[in-house]
Amino acid sequence: MRIRDPDKHALQLETILEAAKICFARSGFHWTSTEAICSEAGVSSGKLFHYFPNKKAIILAVVHQQTSQTATYIGELLQRADLSAALLEFLDVVLHLAADGQERRLILEIAAEATRDDDVGALNAAADTLLAKGLTALLNGAAERGQVKLVVPLEHAVRFLMIVIDGIFNRVSIDAGFDPAGERDSLRTIIRNILCISGETPDA
Repeated sequence: MRIRDPDKHALQLETILEAAKICFARSGFHWTSTEAICSEAGVSSGKLFHYFPNKKAIILAVVHQQTSQTATYIGELLQRADLSAALLEFLDVVLHLAADGQERRLILEIAAEATRDDDVGALNAAADTLLAKGLTALLNGAAERGQVKLVVPLEHAVRFLMIVIDGIFNRVSIDAGFDPAGERDSLRTIIRNILCISGETPDA
């Protein structure tokens, strides 16, 4: 009986997923073949299908991986003493992802596939819910510590942040001149003002 090496298995799985993300970002989900993923990962088709029965299973695994990474990161942010600073750091990460061509194209491709496939859509919706809950926890915790002052109900503040995040990716997808990194200072000023971070109050 052959005993599977869990570390080797996890490494091979990660290699395939990273290759798939590169291919999906480069060519789109529907235009990416399993052969292309195999070539990018440096594995045989037999090896690929040992891990994933089909291409759909791969994109589902990608979405699940990204959701898990987001959950872990938000969990780490919630351990910070200054949750308002943690929120601003999270928005920095959003801008960084939007500025990264491969990450941006992958996120947009997943969003597009979510409208075509119910299973991908369900996972993507779950990821959206997780993000909303994470932002809710950050804002609520910051408000309880006096680090932000919410001038609208919590759920509306969270919805605003979700709209900002969605808008960043939408703008970068249609405006070739849009530089997410270049918007960092302005975005921070707006968010700090709206959330009254560090004693700031909204402009009248």
